[in-house]
Amino acid sequence: MAKITIFGQAGTGTTTVGEKLAKIIDYTFLSSGNLFREKAKELRIKVHKFEQICINDPKYDLELDKKVLDFGKRNDNIVVDSRLAYHFIPDSTKVKLICNYYIRVKRVANRDGGVPFSVASNKINDRESAAAKRYRKLYGISRLGSDNKFDLIIETSHRSVSEIATIIISKFKLPIIGEWKEIFC
Repeated sequence: MAKITIFGQAGTGTTTVGEKLAKIIDYTFLSSGNLFREKAKELRIKVHKFEQICINDPKYDLELDKKVLDFGKRNDNIVVDSRLAYHFIPDSTKVKLICNYYIRVKRVANRDGGVPFSVASNKINDRESAAAKRYRKLYGISRLGSDNKFDLIIETSHRSVSEIATIIISKFKLPIIGEWKEIFC
């Protein structure tokens, strides 16, 4: 049984890798980014606007963070993609994904429907700045994602999702389930 948390800034591949890894090893997947986007949609506002609201009103961050914390306490065999899961699920195996800034921006631009590079860059910068302020204010985290908090750091700029998942599986000797054995063994 294992708990795996995946941290990375926008465009590093945390959700894509987390989903793939969870499928290969037959673990339950949770993405706090998806939960955040769902909440913004529920409130009928854009994610950028929702992040601005969260700077001044911590109730949404606290609600989301409690979900991640409770999920980590109640479950085993999980993969959690989140900026703070490594903090809230201390008994997890902690993975950090890093990526060249230019590639991150291109990935976000493509993910967001082909927005211009400058728009994607501004979104990333705004999101990361807002997150840093919120987490410092709420939890006293002065350096989000400090390398010394992680068991494994993977550079994702020029690696496929399958390659990244394989690195994680190999490093932590995770079980490969069913149809995936043929591909990864």
